Amino acid sequence: MPDKPYNPSRMKGVTNLKQCTIRSERITDYQSISDVNAAAFTYSYGMGEVTLINVFRSRRAFDPDLSLVAELDNRIIGHVLFTPQQVFVGDKLLDAVILAPIAVYPEFQNKGIGTVLIEEGHKRAKEKGFHFSLLLGHPGYYPRFGYLSKMWSNSNVLLPVNEIPLSSKFVKERRIHVTDLESLNGMWEIWNQGIDMAFKPESSITSWISPGKGIQASAIEVDGNFSGYLRYGKDNPGRILNILARDSESLMEICAYIKSKLVLDNTESKFLFLPISPESCERNQVTLDYQTEVNSGPEKMLKILNDNSSITDYCEEVISGKRAPGNIIWPVEFDVC
Repeated sequence: MPDKPYNPSRMKGVTNLKQCTIRSERITDYQSISDVNAAAFTYSYGMGEVTLINVFRSRRAFDPDLSLVAELDNRIIGHVLFTPQQVFVGDKLLDAVILAPIAVYPEFQNKGIGTVLIEEGHKRAKEKGFHFSLLLGHPGYYPRFGYLSKMWSNSNVLLPVNEIPLSSKFVKERRIHVTDLESLNGMWEIWNQGIDMAFKPESSITSWISPGKGIQASAIEVDGNFSGYLRYGKDNPGRILNILARDSESLMEICAYIKSKLVLDNTESKFLFLPISPESCERNQVTLDYQTEVNSGPEKMLKILNDNSSITDYCEEVISGKRAPGNIIWPVEFDVC
């Protein structure tokens, strides 16, 4: 039976949730899933998560068994999405899931619907062999499900803008082509392989072209040669979301190009914030002096689903302070919200 439209007047006062069914999403649920997410989230007029879900559905790794709905009286009142993602932990590439978003109609919040959706999602992800789940969420809520706080970071290396040398080479941006994929994946490995919490992109052009309206994602050519990748805020060139280069020399050429854009925009900035790990800078012999910024907090959480020495050791060492929280660079899908 198709899901019936949500009617607040019909739902008001309903408290018996024992008949609530948790199941995988169906194609016929798409509109109702959009409705519950639009009602539950207030920023972006409720459409950020709606768009995020629709974009994730286009990924090869998307699994409808991990997109769960809570159904009551033939009406969807809640939804949770777990998105598969391959993640490096040390030198091991592990299968993980990202928990985002979770939504319940306001009238049914604080009644346990979110809890049963999350627990069923964990159960299914564990059965499918995923090693851990990641999320960015309320530190007062998710630890009850076994999530550990301060387990990853959004980190940067800070290059002093006034020390970035000007370039005499011609640097330009262009659209990303399918023929760029092999080179892009090679550049990704240069800067990210073996780095904790590095998300390995799918072999698809959509892993590189941003769906975010305010985000620019470009291939970078230096003197006509494809030499890098840049993803940043269109209205703020200094807001770099991802940067890759063929080598350290190409990285400096791209940084000089960004510096020139900041000058043209009359943007005053002492540092260029690059979402690159210090380990990558050292390994690729970046010679310009840089500082390191590690942004970790209790909202950046991880839950072990299937015990694995790599993820278990990682968690224990981060908790003990022997290991820095890994640096997550969010996939392009998250540019929409």
